[in-house]
Amino acid sequence: MGEFAAFAEAERSGWADPERASGYVDLFAAAADGLIEPLLHAAGVKPGLRVLDLCCGQGNVAEVLVTRDCQVTGLDFSPAMLRLARHRVPAAEFIEGDAQDLPFRESEFDIVVSNVGICHVPDQHRALAEAKRVLRPGGRFGMSVWCGPGRSPSYELVYRAIKTHGAPSIAAPPGPDFHQFSNRSIANELLSKAGFSEIELTIVESGWTVDEPDAVFEIFARGTVRAAMILARQPPENKIAIRAALTKEVRERFSHQGRWRVPTFAAVLSASSIERGMSDRSGLQE
Repeated sequence: MGEFAAFAEAERSGWADPERASGYVDLFAAAADGLIEPLLHAAGVKPGLRVLDLCCGQGNVAEVLVTRDCQVTGLDFSPAMLRLARHRVPAAEFIEGDAQDLPFRESEFDIVVSNVGICHVPDQHRALAEAKRVLRPGGRFGMSVWCGPGRSPSYELVYRAIKTHGAPSIAAPPGPDFHQFSNRSIANELLSKAGFSEIELTIVESGWTVDEPDAVFEIFARGTVRAAMILARQPPENKIAIRAALTKEVRERFSHQGRWRVPTFAAVLSASSIERGMSDRSGLQE
């Protein structure tokens, strides 16, 4: 089943759960929504183009693409997410499928985008190669990925609270580095190996504005798969300690006009399907 078989099964079963999908939409998705405009700008979206929304989730990107008069196809492995997407964006076509083995012809799309989706795929090398295959020559690829705890306060808080107060024996199944595409040199290497060129990377800010500081615990406990798995398996005393530590930091660090604004950062990448010497114009340093 591959190097990350347990990871793949956890992702599939987790996102197939309608309650998990709804939790993501209600709690976590606001941060992902904040990446849509930068992603579509980076990918060069224009009216009339054929666009594949890869790992489309609940259809939040597809919805914006339809308003821009694109011909939109969304693909995801989660039936629960696809039900939400079809209800949300009836004008788009949604297909259940595998990002590692796309059911499309070569050169079928002008643009492929993936908003924080590739990180959920076990074989990201295959997913990138497939995205390249279904793009026409000169087509554009765009993706976003969350930055890790070294740059993103939300992940810093959650990772530290779990490391400090969680049971050491509890971990999610091993998988590919969730944040690796936010590293410029790694992103360049992986995208260029897949045949992409003209690779650019920009860091953008998003996040959540919440009414109560303990809402951040709920965002990760009910709106994710792997973090939620780690939290759900904690002994009661550890879970209470994780929640208390996370809530305390949010309350103290992120108060904003009577609410709490918790920032998270993401890398937005774009590339061309033309195979030639890679030209990286981002100028971003890691």
